[in-house]
Amino acid sequence: MEEPAWWPSGIAQQSRDEAQKEGELRTSFGRVQLWDTTEVLDPSWWNSPPGNGVQWGEWPTDVEQIDLVSEDAYGLLVRIDGAFVARICPFFVGEDVSRMARFEPWNVSLESLPLLLPIGGWTAGEHDRVLIYPAFESTGSTMEHEQVISLVETMSGLHSVLAPFETPNTERLWNERLKAMEDRLKPHTMWRAPHTAATVGLPRLNLDLHHLASTDKGLLWIALPRPLADHLVCQPERLPSLSGLMRLERQWAMHVELNADHREAILTTWGVHTPPSWSKGKALSTALGGAWVWRYNAVLEQLSTARCFGDKELEATSLAWLGEVSRLQARLGTLRMWKSGLWVAITGLVVAFFGHELETFSSLQSMVLAGASLAFGVITNRVYWAKDPPPY
Repeated sequence: MEEPAWWPSGIAQQSRDEAQKEGELRTSFGRVQLWDTTEVLDPSWWNSPPGNGVQWGEWPTDVEQIDLVSEDAYGLLVRIDGAFVARICPFFVGEDVSRMARFEPWNVSLESLPLLLPIGGWTAGEHDRVLIYPAFESTGSTMEHEQVISLVETMSGLHSVLAPFETPNTERLWNERLKAMEDRLKPHTMWRAPHTAATVGLPRLNLDLHHLASTDKGLLWIALPRPLADHLVCQPERLPSLSGLMRLERQWAMHVELNADHREAILTTWGVHTPPSWSKGKALSTALGGAWVWRYNAVLEQLSTARCFGDKELEATSLAWLGEVSRLQARLGTLRMWKSGLWVAITGLVVAFFGHELETFSSLQSMVLAGASLAFGVITNRVYWAKDPPPY
């Protein structure tokens, strides 16, 4: 029997029947709990909802018809009497979506913006199992340049209103995230970045170019559950807006061959519609991580998903991109040579100072050495930043 689209066929180590019987799936990425969703297509299940956990918001009553709309990597979509659409989340991957919908400050901030949040659902054990939305038609972006840029603009607006709820740079956790994916996927690459103070964490929306809602108000983003591969491999930390932007860019790149102009257009649009500190100064510096390290993160995410669901084409594309990382890192290695000029300058200033104090050098010699060291430091520092690879 063919497995549904949400079943991680690439990493599962037992059958679906065995896993549902045990309530847990063993995979090559680790273990994950799940629940038996076979009864959700029966109207009686909705009319006698489960008693455990928490039912919140609206819940359909006197249900007569349940239609399966689609199945995807996030679970099942069902239509309920033509009045609601519900997302069924088979795996326990957290409660990102219901938290966004139920926490009033976040919900109020996002009101009237192009985001579809659930109006009710069922959460148990701090994991979303059912998310209920007003009826909508599911669609995806056409991947045309104008539409993608428009979606970047609306995504940037969503992130911007969440800026008051940002958390500071968590560089250690973000680098641990990269290490966790590298250790699991063995891509023969390694990247760590310092990040700037302007790179901040945001509440997670988990937006996806392939999952949009077509409504009378136009295309809306849908707040989605955390991807299964991400849940299995990484800790549930907050990520910056730039992370979501680069994820969107890499999804677009799966359909269109992107060049520097495409990437620049995305970053420019994002920078115009987000707080200036997120994109100004050294926030996008490649030497400090910037957009490139989050592209790297996005490709590792794609590779995780490809391995999880046995998508050979996505796996090959991701590995090909990662194969080019060494070239960029070689440029960054050369860049560090210029950075070392600062330490040479500091050493020269120290030698000039103590040479003067110990009367090893004359006052003139000390001044010449100090001036030369300072000039050398300034010049090499300017060269260092001038050679910083552009973020696109």
